[in-house]
Amino acid sequence: RLYDRRDRARLKLILRGRRFGFSLEDIRQWLLIYGEKGTREQYRVWLDLADRQLDVLREQSNELETSMTDLRALRDETAKLLAAMGDSA
Repeated sequence: RLYDRRDRARLKLILRGRRFGFSLEDIRQWLLIYGEKGTREQYRVWLDLADRQLDVLREQSNELETSMTDLRALRDETAKLLAAMGDSA
């Protein structure tokens, strides 16, 4: 299949949106806005979507950092217990 410039631009937006964690439905709605309401409204909606997704990613990052901290502590504690048994980690 041959893709024209518009198809390639849409595909690029879809792939980028997926990379940032947007649902396909969010992306679909955002692309529809352009055809229905134009660029200005599409940009406004994009800012709202981006702000919302940044909040989600920030929370995921915080949860991941907490998990990593807990895992490091447990690993260090286990290494100390093993060392106390006369073995090396």
